[in-house]
Amino acid sequence: MADNVSVELDIFSGMPNPAWTLRNAEAAEFQRRLESLPRASDGRIANDLGYRGFVTHAGATTAHVQRGTVRVGRDGETDFRTDSGRELERWLLQSGKPFVDPGTFALAEREFG
Repeated sequence: MADNVSVELDIFSGMPNPAWTLRNAEAAEFQRRLESLPRASDGRIANDLGYRGFVTHAGATTAHVQRGTVRVGRDGETDFRTDSGRELERWLLQSGKPFVDPGTFALAEREFG
């Protein structure tokens, strides 16, 4: 995993999504959380309008985190993981609080009920 992890809150259509970078300790924590998720036999990442979760990039690894499902692409391989309780997804949202305008943050936060 790379030292830095770029994170995008996938929420807008037609305008740039909020994005930020996890560095060092945060990037390591993200990696630990991602690798600890149980593997799933399959999954589905929706491409609806509005909130679509998070897209992360770290080196050659891309992860889509959405509504309890995580799709990880690495070296041409794809696997799915289960984010029970959406803990990784919530953690990613909190990591972006300093970088996301308050209205957009509140909109994304409502996704968690």
